[in-house]
Amino acid sequence: MKFQWITKKQIWIIALILLVVALLIDLNTRLSTLQFLTDQKSTLESDVNNLQATLQMVSEKVDYANSDTAVEEWARQQGMMMKEGDHVIIPLPVNEPTIEPTFIPTVQPTQVENWLVWQKLIFD
Repeated sequence: MKFQWITKKQIWIIALILLVVALLIDLNTRLSTLQFLTDQKSTLESDVNNLQATLQMVSEKVDYANSDTAVEEWARQQGMMMKEGDHVIIPLPVNEPTIEPTFIPTVQPTQVENWLVWQKLIFD
């Protein structure tokens, strides 16, 4: 069997091929990481937009709650308060006679012999 020596040229070619493969693997890893980060960025942008809309809505509610109209509305509707010169009318419940429930008697079932039940089932 003949033993072949590897020449310098073959060593450089093998090293160059290994380098190219390593660079392609690194490029693939970087591209997949870029895709993952781009997806995360778009998800976070939509979350930020939703949170900004929520903040806008809540700040509008807080501004309304701190306004004089909200305080006056609460005072008149829930706080049962009045302004000077207002005449508050409180409706009272009407005293109607309560309806007495009528007694409905319950019907008691009658006991029937078993042989009569079987006779009805078979012959009727």
